Amino acid sequence: MHMESHAVRRFEQGIVLDVIADDLPVRVYIAICPPDPEAVAAFVPPEQFDHGASLHVAAVGTPGEAAQTVEDILFNMDPHDAAAFLCADRECWLATAESFGYVSDASPLK
Repeated sequence: MHMESHAVRRFEQGIVLDVIADDLPVRVYIAICPPDPEAVAAFVPPEQFDHGASLHVAAVGTPGEAAQTVEDILFNMDPHDAAAFLCADRECWLATAESFGYVSDASPLK
């Protein structure tokens, strides 16, 4: 799957990316936080849902599962949906971001 991404903003626990995945435009939130779906309220703004978009949430527990998790989530997304990836640690965060074609500038996230 071809992906292009660019950083929209950083937040305390992570980053927001706008991604084009094989012509599918989506917003992606990648955070270092516990795998609690309610944690997304801390970094996904309410206006994300103003136009009826869905939010897909997934946990990434090891760097090795990041690429498959990203692929699984993208398979179920519609244009302009959003996805939140709750990563166990910095290594998981980096593997998830790289799965979207993002190259980190190595500045600290936590």
